[in-house]
Amino acid sequence: MKLNGRKLNPSAGCPSEWLEIKKDLQKENTMQTKIITVALTTFLGLGIAGAAIAAPQQEQQGTAPAQEQGHRPLDPNRQIKMLTKRLNLTAEQQNQVLPILSDRQQQIASIQADNSLSPTDRHTKVRAIREDSDTKIRAVLNDNQKQAYDQMLRQQRERMQQRHEQRQSGL
Repeated sequence: MKLNGRKLNPSAGCPSEWLEIKKDLQKENTMQTKIITVALTTFLGLGIAGAAIAAPQQEQQGTAPAQEQGHRPLDPNRQIKMLTKRLNLTAEQQNQVLPILSDRQQQIASIQADNSLSPTDRHTKVRAIREDSDTKIRAVLNDNQKQAYDQMLRQQRERMQQRHEQRQSGL
């Protein structure tokens, strides 16, 4: 029988020879363990690096355009409080406007979650939902409130346009 290129003679029973063989096997096992450890560490490191590179790409692909631009979903309850403060809404008007805002938020969230839509289609649909809900809200308001609401919308559009221009010039 041979082990590590050495011919073994089990009948010889030489303890020193067996001790040398044992040491050689331990060295070989230690070397194999080191090689395996280096290989596993390398693969683990490559896997972590690959995941770190892939994660931002997946986030960008799965993120709705509005979120990419720093927009956050508007809470209808916060919106109604803001509108009540700025437009002096009555309790009855609040009760009429809140469902409109809630419905708008749900529809927009649904569109933003729809990855089958192109950014242009998504933008067009969101704009249509906003225009429809603005029309419904205006129907609840009196003439003075409509003027103030229209002014708020103009200011909002101007701010959005400025941010858009800043993003374009910053690219």
